[in-house]
Amino acid sequence: MLLRKSEHFRLLLLSFSYQSSQDIFGIALPILALSLSASPFEIGLLATSRGAAYSVSSFMMGYLSDRIESRRMTLYPMTIIMVISLLFSVSTTPLELIILRFFEGLSMAMFWPTIESSIVKTEKLSISKPLREFNVSWSLGHMLGPLIGGGLITIFGVRSPFPLVGAIASANTVLIASRIARKNTDRSKTKALPFKKAVPSGVLISAAVLIGVMMTIFFTFLPVLGIQKGVSAFEIGVMLFLFGAVRMFFFHRAPASKMGLEARVLLASGSLFMIYLGEKWVVYFGVISLAASMSLIYAYTIEHILAGEKETAGLRAGIFEGSLGIGSVFGPFLAGLAATLSLSYAFVIASLSGLIFIATLRLGREFQR
Repeated sequence: MLLRKSEHFRLLLLSFSYQSSQDIFGIALPILALSLSASPFEIGLLATSRGAAYSVSSFMMGYLSDRIESRRMTLYPMTIIMVISLLFSVSTTPLELIILRFFEGLSMAMFWPTIESSIVKTEKLSISKPLREFNVSWSLGHMLGPLIGGGLITIFGVRSPFPLVGAIASANTVLIASRIARKNTDRSKTKALPFKKAVPSGVLISAAVLIGVMMTIFFTFLPVLGIQKGVSAFEIGVMLFLFGAVRMFFFHRAPASKMGLEARVLLASGSLFMIYLGEKWVVYFGVISLAASMSLIYAYTIEHILAGEKETAGLRAGIFEGSLGIGSVFGPFLAGLAATLSLSYAFVIASLSGLIFIATLRLGREFQR
């Protein structure tokens, strides 16, 4: 039991540090692209490139994580992050950033299904508590990463965050090599969680795609919209820090929420529309309510998808992450097209995606009657 708890803690630490690195990239890369005279469409491609590799590779990597030792499946993505951190710091064109971000997506596709399935496999009974702790750990990275990245950019310049990400990846490599078990040896089966109502797999996968659409648009275009409106990189980091703090709180409280999936999505759509409106206090309120709604949608979706037999946890984690990746491809691509007219229109696209999801669910129920 003690050994399992120790392993679980190390996996949570890895999810926190890796997510912190992703969010440092998330705030630094759009601002760096803007400084290199990237167009709004190219900034959208920056996220689409990562999402393309992430979506396609996650399905396969989730399957492989059930069969290949965990140590190898987490060492490879750290190596990729170390290399691209160095290359990002010396890139001189938006095209270079777009190409390198493809490899960040590949790293994510290896890392997240492996971590999620490993966390599920450390538990003998319910996966609800370990998944809640997992969500809190990476959302803490969401909270600190943008603040660190924004602060470094403000004080030392737009390229300063990349050496720090490389150092974090190096430290993670040492942790994995010395402390993470080679294999997930517990391949016993576990019962599905006793949810009150079964949710069709199509709905869950569509919800995961929606998360990818909304979140990728938000994290890609909020930094550049803020810079365009004269907001400092540090204040953007504060906004994203606030997003992470609220998200972490609602991840902790998610099991107590009685809101249905449609109500959670409607709140997210309204929040994104508030960001579109552009008044600073409205944007802050939109960021806070978006953090709450997206954490509730995410917790609902991942817990339903990963409930089931441990021996296929990696495959289901790959399906979840791959669905997020699909959303992260199409979301910023469409938003990038809209942003050529105005950067704020990217958030209209994100808001409309939620309304389309709700309309589709209701239309599907009508056809089933």
